[in-house]
Formats: sequence, structure tokens, C-alpha cells
Amino acid sequence: MKRFLVLSGIVLIVLVAVYRQRLFLRDPLAKVYRDGARQEGVRVYINYSNDVLLERPGDELPYRMVQHWNKTPGVPQLLTCMRAMVCWSDHDQATLVPLGSAGATTMSDREVSFSQRDGGVLRVTLR
Repeated sequence: MKRFLVLSGIVLIVLVAVYRQRLFLRDPLAKVYRDGARQEGVRVYINYSNDVLLERPGDELPYRMVQHWNKTPGVPQLLTCMRAMVCWSDHDQATLVPLGSAGATTMSDREVSFSQRDGGVLRVTLR
């Protein structure tokens, strides 16, 4: 039994290292603001590169993602999630349907902000 647990742990570590761009872990300390007002009920997930995935349960578009490589906000086409814990995207550079936002996206290691379709600005602060 001990050997099985050790091998399982090694396999898990290797999978996380290889697929670190696809694996999004929940950031419980992150905060989301829309036009300066704090938004409650939005879950924030980040990956190794600080790409941001937002989940708002019950919304028309429950998932939104912004990646560093293109800085275009969009809705992931294929995403597998274990609620409130971890999400897995389809590729290292996830396939997105653009949100069609008009404003510029700014990204740093601590903050991401982008415009939405309706003109509202969404800002995510990471801890």
C-alpha cells in the first residue's frame, strides 16, 4: 500500500509539472471588481503563468478567461472543472470564443483588467 501511495504521488507531481499551463487552481484570496464595485460570488482560478479564469455560477456565460499570450478575454470552448477547486483547459493556450470587448486588456502578476461587451470594466486583483 505504501508503494502505491508513493508512486501515485510521483505520477501526480509529474502530471502537474507537464500540464501546468492547462491546470487552473482556485485563488480564494483574489477579488473581482466591476466598475469599482466589488463582485461577490465570483470564483477566480489561476494557472502557472497567472492566466485568469473567472467563474460566476448562474450567469449566462459562467466562465471567462484571459491569457497572457494574447490578452484577449474570451469564453473557453472546452473546460473541465471540479467545483470550487480546479479546472482543466483543452490546450496550453486554451481555445477561446472572444468576448468582443472594445477596451485594452492589462495584465500583471497582481492584477488583470479588461472591458466586457456591455462596456463595464472587470478588474481582478490577485494575492
